[in-house]
Amino acid sequence: MLHKQNSGECSDIMTKVCGVADRNIQSRLDTGTSAPFAVQLTNELKADYQQLNDLLLVKCDMSLDIIFIKRIIEKVKELLVYTEQSLSQIAKALGYQKPAELSEQLITYTGLTSAHFKQIRKNKLEIIRKQQEKQNEQ
Repeated sequence: MLHKQNSGECSDIMTKVCGVADRNIQSRLDTGTSAPFAVQLTNELKADYQQLNDLLLVKCDMSLDIIFIKRIIEKVKELLVYTEQSLSQIAKALGYQKPAELSEQLITYTGLTSAHFKQIRKNKLEIIRKQQEKQNEQ
């Protein structure tokens, strides 16, 4: 029987799962393909996917699918702010059939659209430009 444990144990499990998720996402971005998350997770952690999912639901109140989607969203936010890639390009690289699906997930998990993150990028670039101009004047 699974019982709720301390937050440290949840944190340890989450760290391992997030590491696998991040490697899977990066592999998708780098190569255009990747093993399904469930397969990679099972192989790397040597654990049954459903048992691990049940354990996370009990200990961390979060499913493996939600953890994976949240990691994708974190990577998407990073790419939108620090690269020139559009949401459509990112969605394609991650294997989404429809960019709208990724857009909907971004809004669901952040409350913000991709345009918001692109605006952050513009703001950052403008600050850098102004700093460079200031340095050139000196």
